[in-house]
Amino acid sequence: AVVSTQSTGGARRELEKWNITIEEETLRVEARQLNQERLIFGPQCDISIQMNEKGEFSLEAPPILPKNIDNWIVIFVRRDERKIRDFVQTMVELGKRLRVKIGAPAILPIPNDRTESYIEMIDKYLTEDVQMVVTVVPSERDDRYSAIKQLCYQRHPVAQQVIRTATLSQPSTLKAKCVSLACQMINKLGGALWTVNIPLRNAMVVGIDAYHDPSSRGFNSAIALVASLDRAYSQFYSDSRTEVKGMESSEQLHQLMTTALRHYTVRNGCLPERIIVFRDGLSEGQFSLVKQFEVRQFEKACIAMEGDYVPEIIVLVVQKRIRTRLFHSEGSEIRNALPGTVLDHTVTSDHLYDFFLVSQHVNKGTAAPTHYIVVHDTTTLKPEHVQQLAYKLTHMYYNWAGTVRVPSVCLYAHKLAYMHGQHLHAPAAPELKDKLFYL
Repeated sequence: AVVSTQSTGGARRELEKWNITIEEETLRVEARQLNQERLIFGPQCDISIQMNEKGEFSLEAPPILPKNIDNWIVIFVRRDERKIRDFVQTMVELGKRLRVKIGAPAILPIPNDRTESYIEMIDKYLTEDVQMVVTVVPSERDDRYSAIKQLCYQRHPVAQQVIRTATLSQPSTLKAKCVSLACQMINKLGGALWTVNIPLRNAMVVGIDAYHDPSSRGFNSAIALVASLDRAYSQFYSDSRTEVKGMESSEQLHQLMTTALRHYTVRNGCLPERIIVFRDGLSEGQFSLVKQFEVRQFEKACIAMEGDYVPEIIVLVVQKRIRTRLFHSEGSEIRNALPGTVLDHTVTSDHLYDFFLVSQHVNKGTAAPTHYIVVHDTTTLKPEHVQQLAYKLTHMYYNWAGTVRVPSVCLYAHKLAYMHGQHLHAPAAPELKDKLFYL
């Protein structure tokens, strides 16, 4: 394409008019390769699993923070009863392998798939000792999904799992599906599956993202904040707010950061010495918004804490939709850059503190790096420490047995903002905010 452009007279003259030249060869630079991570499993954190060359691993190891599923109910359309009993039997047997007790649930058939049938059954059988409500639905319907989530996340706070009947229909894949479902349910009850070695102590990692309703239904946008609460970076406080028209999101961030810091203090007995914020969902033209308004709200939240509290704060904007591509060259062979590839020179900005990180293995197409831009930094962290932390956190997303493109807290914030904006339209009940209820 480059040669074709250069050899076309009209195109060449147009480029010359703007004093633009296009190199015929790709730029060759020296990048760094971060070490592959080992995943830590088990209640005693004594089981270590190496990821494979594709950046994936098996989920069938015991979680670091197990949660027994003793009291749960399953609601389904009566015609699917055989599939439900196979599902329940597989889940109970799977619990032994995960070293988690999964008891037999109350099996509650309904005559049809009307939204009212599910809601009435939940209202009838949901008691204080029920840990989890599972609803098996024959098809995807936003109105039914929203009604179930609003009931379970706002009116009667309880962990909730929606499963499509088709997910349970193939005996050959039922076990693998149940592994994923069991892991989701453990997370929604406040458990944690695995961790990686992150030597950073007394720090709170924060992810922030927003949801903007693309339809014309008139709902306001939502902004979500997810903050780590423990040394393993496996427990989180999750909260969201509706962005009222005419009200800056930075004002909502002050409230969200304040409550996150209070929850961190309750959990740890102290405030974090460092706050690392990964801000997703912004374009380059919005960097000044973060610097001028959002950072100020973070500092304002710190001032609201007891004592003379002045933590170190670093704020990184995370960009996924970029045109830059990185490739690994070895002799005459050119292939996708390996997970853990970091580039922080030559193609980075002259006036920004930024770097590119490839964290995922890609089977098809080209591996797109993620662009990290530090817009505020009062920490003593070296650039290589920030890069290593970002890479480690891409291993901590519990909805996928592998690495993801952005730090886990960004994806959690994205999921929560979507749940708030698309289905709940208001914050979830306080009882659920220390759990990943929205996975």
